[in-house]
Amino acid sequence: MELVAEDYVDHSPAGARSNADAANILRIVKDMFVDLQLVFEDVFSAGELVTTRIQYKGYQAGECCGVAPTGRWVAFDALENFRVVDGKIVESWGYWPEAQITAMLTE
Repeated sequence: MELVAEDYVDHSPAGARSNADAANILRIVKDMFVDLQLVFEDVFSAGELVTTRIQYKGYQAGECCGVAPTGRWVAFDALENFRVVDGKIVESWGYWPEAQITAMLTE
């Protein structure tokens, strides 16, 4: 995780407080979805801030949003905002559309 500062802080509900926490969250997300694909749809930057819209796609293989594995295909857009200092992510704010994801997994 060479792009994430050691004292990284995640302001989203996942709440990572270090580089190691961020790596663990990425492992959890990877385990949630088989064949996980991330498509960076939009990337904007201004000063220290970078905003992205990322499309996540994959088959649910692990618990997600409180829903046990279903094997269903999901695709959703997430928003991530990063503050970057000296080439490293020091803070982030993320949004996943949990209601939309839950609906895809339970309908």
